[in-house]
Amino acid sequence: MKGLRLTIARQTVSSILDTLGDDDFFNIIAYNQEIHYVEPCLNGTLVRADRTNKDHFREHLDKLFAKGIGLLGEALSEAFTILNDFNQTGRGSVCSQAIMLVTDGATEMYDDVFEKFNWPERKVRIFPYLIGRESAFADNLKWMACANKGYFSQISTLADVQENVMRYLHVMSRPKVIDHEHDTVWTEAYVDSALKVKSGPSLTTTVAMPVFSTKNETNQGILLGVVGTDIPLQELMKLIPKHMLGIHGYVFAITNNGYILIHPDLRPLYQGSQKRRKPHYSSVDLSEVEWEDKDDILRNAMVNRRTGTFSMETKKTVDRGVRRQIRSSLKRSWEVLFQRKCIR
Repeated sequence: MKGLRLTIARQTVSSILDTLGDDDFFNIIAYNQEIHYVEPCLNGTLVRADRTNKDHFREHLDKLFAKGIGLLGEALSEAFTILNDFNQTGRGSVCSQAIMLVTDGATEMYDDVFEKFNWPERKVRIFPYLIGRESAFADNLKWMACANKGYFSQISTLADVQENVMRYLHVMSRPKVIDHEHDTVWTEAYVDSALKVKSGPSLTTTVAMPVFSTKNETNQGILLGVVGTDIPLQELMKLIPKHMLGIHGYVFAITNNGYILIHPDLRPLYQGSQKRRKPHYSSVDLSEVEWEDKDDILRNAMVNRRTGTFSMETKKTVDRGVRRQIRSSLKRSWEVLFQRKCIR
């Protein structure tokens, strides 16, 4: 796989990464006679598909080059092992699992690997992407897809990448269509340049949900699209009973991944600038600002949607940071916090 084929393969992997969100986990394996993790420091595990990790892996994609022959059987075995181990520990999303196979051919069908790791349950879907115009190995890859509840695509040019990559989403969405699952997704906080207030750019979140076909002539399920709307965080703040907070009280909200949605210490812009945004300002974890919660008790409880109260010692700066005040046994009502959290 050299020249244009390698360029198409890189773009295909990058486009697949674009379809993943903060609720997904992934890794990338390159293989020839041996298995090579694109990021050597992350062998044998999966990482969250947040913006930082995806950009980091894209940088490593440019370092890949073709050498030797590809032993697909060992690569598939490694991929199945990672997915199985990660799912059993409960560290992932414990949801749909898939292997996206980007290759210029497969000389075998590797049914022995599938029989060992994936049959008869077929919990892991296989989505082969054949790079190039040749169709000599298309039958083997089509069989892999059909035998493992996946979908086969052939990509001949760079212009075909986006369209062919997006097809796997329709396959993954079919169970949700059939079961009428309409998951609501709330994004992290981001600066909307088009929405401005007197104090500067306003932080915004987006809520979206899928739109499925309700026609009865098919039982396969059809994903028609997505509907969504933008909501300024100031509108959510209006729902907070500020009179119940106290003189030093404040309210914060996080996403289901622990990223800050609302917090007084979330400062997305550089000081003295109304335009320069800090890098990765939309993926600030709660533990980075609530540093008194050293064991992540509060953070993990909110991510797991628990309710109740929690007390800990915190430090609050007063007089513009000249002196600090220690507050003991500060009780934070989780009832209001979780109403904001569960919106996610």
